[in-house]
Amino acid sequence: MTDLSSEDMADMAGELMAAKIKAAKNESGMTHLLKLGSFQMEIVPSSDIDVEKLFKETIADLYNKFGEEVLKINMTDIIKQQESRNMHG
Repeated sequence: MTDLSSEDMADMAGELMAAKIKAAKNESGMTHLLKLGSFQMEIVPSSDIDVEKLFKETIADLYNKFGEEVLKINMTDIIKQQESRNMHG
């Protein structure tokens, strides 16, 4: 079995989540999106999820952990994400 790097594992996890979101999005036709600096979180609507509460808790947690750094945009990460999307679709 081939050992995968942390970056490979993260890419695979990201692709899996993107596929799940796309499938769920096709069913409902929409998602809730939170963007904060370079951070992005997409939630498929569900009666089981209080999106406003989840987003508020997420913002508070990110700010507590990273302070104002969470508001800064890392262009290197954005370029990598765009290149990854272009290679896969």
